[in-house]
Amino acid sequence: MALEPEDVQRLNDRPREVGRKIGWDLQFCVAPNPEYVGVAAGPNQVFVLGPAKLSDLAAHDIELDLDALERGDRTIGPDEDGDPRLY
Repeated sequence: MALEPEDVQRLNDRPREVGRKIGWDLQFCVAPNPEYVGVAAGPNQVFVLGPAKLSDLAAHDIELDLDALERGDRTIGPDEDGDPRLY
């Protein structure tokens, strides 16, 4: 499954917008294998969503998780090593 240019733009913009609202630097990322995508957080850009395979509706799942973060249903916090984790 390939993403259309407007999908890529939305997936690049939305995590940044949500990140500003919740106080985390969020970024849409493509894994070394370009079939896998996710959202990374923090200064070291650790994956907090995914990476998941695009053909498994990863982009849709990312949108749902970003909605949940924006509503406060899910949160991102540091784990025992200080890396961001989705809770």
